Amino acid sequence: MKATNPHGVDVAKGTRIMGNASNAVGGQPTAEEISRLAFAKLRDIRIHAQELRNRFARLLNRGSELE
Repeated sequence: MKATNPHGVDVAKGTRIMGNASNAVGGQPTAEEISRLAFAKLRDIRIHAQELRNRFARLLNRGSELE
């Protein structure tokens, strides 16, 4: 598995994983790359928040007659 940092750069080679070849090695991330990363992070946060809500609801219902 390749090591990557949050900016989508292959640490071993120093090249961009996302984007085109002209933006490889050390360039600023494109708006599309930032957008994709932000969307993925937001999705992960929403999934984690839902898991926490479900866990909390299970704890509240533990020992109740409904379960």
